[in-house]
Amino acid sequence: MYDWPEVRDEVDALWAAIARRLCQVGVDAPVGLWRPDHVSELWVAPNLLAAQVCGLNVVGSLRGRVEVLGALDYGVEGCQPGDYRSVVACHAGDPADGLDDFRGRCAAINGRESQSGHAALVDLIAPLAEGGRFFDEVVETGSHRASIRAVAEGRADLTSIDAVAWSLATSHEPAVDELRIIGWTEPMPAPPLVIGWAHVGLRETVNAAVSEAVALLGEEVRRPLDLYGYRVRSTSDYEVLADRLAAAEVGGYPVVA
Repeated sequence: MYDWPEVRDEVDALWAAIARRLCQVGVDAPVGLWRPDHVSELWVAPNLLAAQVCGLNVVGSLRGRVEVLGALDYGVEGCQPGDYRSVVACHAGDPADGLDDFRGRCAAINGRESQSGHAALVDLIAPLAEGGRFFDEVVETGSHRASIRAVAEGRADLTSIDAVAWSLATSHEPAVDELRIIGWTEPMPAPPLVIGWAHVGLRETVNAAVSEAVALLGEEVRRPLDLYGYRVRSTSDYEVLADRLAAAEVGGYPVVA
């Protein structure tokens, strides 16, 4: 989920450490990561051994196809290990004092199946909606990085950015300097690592390998990824994401269709 070009070497190093431990216990783990053109191809692969997905997908489009392993801990401010939340940001020059000042304006979201970029914002804005509406326009950008740029360039007024992606942006995306934080969403379970049902019998083995690999990583890998640890979780931990989104939608959808 955070495979930015600037940290791709570190992501590869993380997987290599996990794969070595799996091979040591007899699991035929691939040496390198598969990066298909469309990440959804990876998530639904019948022989999926491990992937990081959006938590909303686990209780949505991927329900019954994958099982949660756990969540990497990125040390997000205000969150328990293995949780995360989103930064809500506007243009640095916007005179708004609070979220209510964005009524009738334009929001940028990375996609409607995103917890951090869409569902978390819906949950936050729902109490402010009137007649099931709050924003007059919503722009789908395709990524958190593109959402940051949309606000920086004046194509949108507000955006909700995964706090881990925001941290990467502060190091690697100049457009983030044009934005300021105006709020935060509630802490929720972080994007999980999952395993396909064909390999679900290896769940404990894979979790042990991930835990050991993360614990032994050097600072040269940990620091660029903001990686602090690993927390074993269950699929049921993520039901709260679907529940919160459903509750926010009661009585009307607080963004335009």
